[in-house]
Amino acid sequence: MDDKVNHSEEEIRERYRKALESAIQKAPIRSGERLYLTDLWAVTSIPEEVIVETLASSELKLPEGVSCIVDDRRKKKRIIYGKRESNEKSGGPKQPRIRKVQGED
Repeated sequence: MDDKVNHSEEEIRERYRKALESAIQKAPIRSGERLYLTDLWAVTSIPEEVIVETLASSELKLPEGVSCIVDDRRKKKRIIYGKRESNEKSGGPKQPRIRKVQGED
């Protein structure tokens, strides 16, 4: 047998990215057009830190009706992936850095 047991880091990242793309389509949309990190974890069983790392290093398309993905593991929720704010400049990166979610406990 010539099965590859050891995959390259790039292959592993690509598999995580594909799994997250699928999970983003399946996860429930919460109030405020948000997806929660814990919902993505429940759908994929990928460790939460790996999900955060994959979101930070990949460009994924969010479905219609979803504005961001929120890290909901702590009382203070933070946006970890999302669409640009309308008041930001049009140049630069497409995804904002991690920021606190306003008005949520």
